[in-house]
Amino acid sequence: MATHKHENTRVRQKQIVEAARKLIIRYGSEHVTVRRIAREVGFSEGAIYRHFKSKKDILSLLADHIEDNLLDDITRSGIAGRTPLETLDLVLRGHISAVEQRRGVSFQVIAEIVSLGDRKLNRKMSETIGKYIGHIKGILQEGVRVKQVRDDVDLDAAATLLFGMIQGLVNIWALNGYSFNPQERYAPLWEVFREAVEIR
Repeated sequence: MATHKHENTRVRQKQIVEAARKLIIRYGSEHVTVRRIAREVGFSEGAIYRHFKSKKDILSLLADHIEDNLLDDITRSGIAGRTPLETLDLVLRGHISAVEQRRGVSFQVIAEIVSLGDRKLNRKMSETIGKYIGHIKGILQEGVRVKQVRDDVDLDAAATLLFGMIQGLVNIWALNGYSFNPQERYAPLWEVFREAVEIR
């Protein structure tokens, strides 16, 4: 019985977090209230508070989901037969594709959470971004090892640049009302990056 109740709690929490994500994309994080989340899910406000103490707790769990999604994509990316740069391109294209399908599921929500200015949430987002950049650096290091990436490239800077490239593209896409295909805008950006780091 306790297990069943725990599963129900997890399902409810997931529904609440998903509603918060949708509302952030629609209205921006500062306009997302517990009342709005409750309306989106079809719960009472009291039901929300049975699962979370505050809006901040909801956003904290949402931040955890973002970390899981981003890092899972990278850690599962090592596909046999692909070079490190092909792998990296595939990961980043996948994130742009996921952003397109779910309207900023990760990158835009990161920007919105940061805009709230909450110190604890910002620290959590900073750690997530740090891990993400660290994984990108790891793929670039493999590129250096197999002599695909130049060994004089600052890999910390290159990995940070790639994160900033995706984050910036998503922000521009959102500011333009999702009116263009981000995959098309990504392709020339990737080419500029690849030509700068790849051994010819």
